[in-house]
Amino acid sequence: MRKRQQRTEHPILQYLEKEFERLRDKTPAPFPYDSETNEIHLPYEIESELRHLVLTGRKIEAMRRVLQLTGASLRIAKDYVDSLVEA
Repeated sequence: MRKRQQRTEHPILQYLEKEFERLRDKTPAPFPYDSETNEIHLPYEIESELRHLVLTGRKIEAMRRVLQLTGASLRIAKDYVDSLVEA
């Protein structure tokens, strides 16, 4: 039985990953959610796009999009995406 070699990332990749994390936290969400009420309000066009993603079996992609657009938590994004289909 062969031992797997542990893959080490190139130093530049490690640096870029750290920079990405640093910058990502400072980038404001284009449509921030209301953290007091946990409500998300997105334009109709974006809601339509998200609804289409869900209806075509790409719910995870829709949730990622909500996370990017709002900065909401994963649970809030999931609840929002679920509500799009129910509406």
